[in-house]
Amino acid sequence: MKIKKFTCVNCGAPKVNEYKSPYIMCDYCGSFTDIDYTLGLDKWNESTVKTLNYQATKIALMNKIQAALQRGDKEQYFSLQKDFWDYYYRTFPAYLPPSIDDGYKYRDYLEVCAESSTEYGFDPKWQEYGVKQQQLQHSLTYYNDGTGNKVESTGFFRLADFFVGMTKDGMRVFYENPKYAIMHDLIPEQVHMKMKMSMFVQVWIPYLTDADQERFLKMTGFSMQYVDIERPAGRTGECEHCKAEIYIPEGSYKVHCESCHKNTKVQQQFKCMSCGADNKVPEFPAKPIDCEFCGVENRLIQRLFG
Repeated sequence: MKIKKFTCVNCGAPKVNEYKSPYIMCDYCGSFTDIDYTLGLDKWNESTVKTLNYQATKIALMNKIQAALQRGDKEQYFSLQKDFWDYYYRTFPAYLPPSIDDGYKYRDYLEVCAESSTEYGFDPKWQEYGVKQQQLQHSLTYYNDGTGNKVESTGFFRLADFFVGMTKDGMRVFYENPKYAIMHDLIPEQVHMKMKMSMFVQVWIPYLTDADQERFLKMTGFSMQYVDIERPAGRTGECEHCKAEIYIPEGSYKVHCESCHKNTKVQQQFKCMSCGADNKVPEFPAKPIDCEFCGVENRLIQRLFG
């Protein structure tokens, strides 16, 4: 079987089941662990009409958001940001991270999206970053190479370097903020970074030459190779939600169903490595958990994967 090489950010396990959505879920602990840019781009291009309608509505919302910012109206800005993110994910449901799998998590996630957007929107530091990015974009030059418009390399990579640095800085500040602690479980920082990079890549990749595309994909972490892997020992099972057949690798605790995009718990209990008592498998099996009876830390999924 040939798939792109992904490694779980939480337990270190390799991706062994084929996937059909842009988001990569671990086959051992069920964690949201990576994103496949090419599938994400396919979803974006799936319907030209839908994409064009989305872009038109986005422009209208962004005009209102900008007006609220200029008035200094944080409350309205927050409300409009919430409307925008809700519209975005309802228009492109494939882009909603699969870790946000119920209405409560979706509500909390929209709150975080709107709150963080508002915080950054009214912070002078990030406003300066935004102005700098616009200046770099406006300084770009384009040419036609016979296949379409292309962007001049030097100016583009000046913009790309700035955007990557700015985004890394933003991610650091965001994940250090205790208000957004829920995001560590919903979207790990390095996966969130890839999501941000993916949106940037989608916009610019058509304007790059083949050589610049390769360089750009490498610097943003999307230059991944397909590899042949041998499926590990395991068994077939049934998704607890849609009843589709799933493959359960040996040692797995949660498996993501590619038919309904929900996780199936394949083990409900584990035995403590110290006292042997039965404990309930936690919501996030990749995280260490203390035994309820003797207090010894247990790691359910050992980092045995390269």
